Amino acid sequence: MRSSSVRRFLVCGRLDGREEVLERLVVAAHARRPDLLLFCGGVLDPAARSLDRSPGTERLRRDRVLLERFFHTLGQLKTRAAVIPGAADAPLREFLRVGMNAEVEFPGAHVVHDVLLEEGDVAVAGVGGDLTAAEDSLEAAVRHSRVLADYFLRELRDARQSLKVLLLAVPPTGRLGGAAGSAIATELIDSHHPFLCVVGGPEATRGWERAARTLIVNPGELSAGSAAWVDLTRGTEEQVELIRI
Repeated sequence: MRSSSVRRFLVCGRLDGREEVLERLVVAAHARRPDLLLFCGGVLDPAARSLDRSPGTERLRRDRVLLERFFHTLGQLKTRAAVIPGAADAPLREFLRVGMNAEVEFPGAHVVHDVLLEEGDVAVAGVGGDLTAAEDSLEAAVRHSRVLADYFLRELRDARQSLKVLLLAVPPTGRLGGAAGSAIATELIDSHHPFLCVVGGPEATRGWERAARTLIVNPGELSAGSAAWVDLTRGTEEQVELIRI
């Protein structure tokens, strides 16, 4: 366990298959030196969701190479990282397999989909993929029901840490979500009351807002060079900085 002073976060998501952007993420992480990097899903290209990713296909092989490069990049950073999959990061079992292998090689990289990461007085957990009213096991996309999402977050709800961080791959309804906003994401935020919630959302609605005691951040699309810096040591209105990398 490292120092309990985990207060500065580099937050991002939606790489969307743009492997070349990873080098810029490395530069930003080395310059900012965050206590924790938070990635809210979207490693693979969403335009390829309809392509065949069955075992042995060229598409699955290419996606696996990108996932391995992504986790290797995070593993080389001198900071810990918490990651969830996005809807296009399918099949989920392959994402989790690559992520688990990476955690063995790079102890600083953590997949927090249905897993709690404890860093001093900060607890981080998340739900990857789309959120749906009923369970859907289609391999073409990662998606989970509200009931299953609540089950995934049970450890975060019961965590003893004073600062709880929630990662969602979809944004809530309202300004940060726009047409992509999810009512289930809004319900999860309202029911779990995290101190910080990072959501994967469209570039057009990137920004931040407060809902009761929760600071919600949509960092935009990493594929477009967007990310956000969250520094909880600053004053309330200065804690979030939307950055370009």
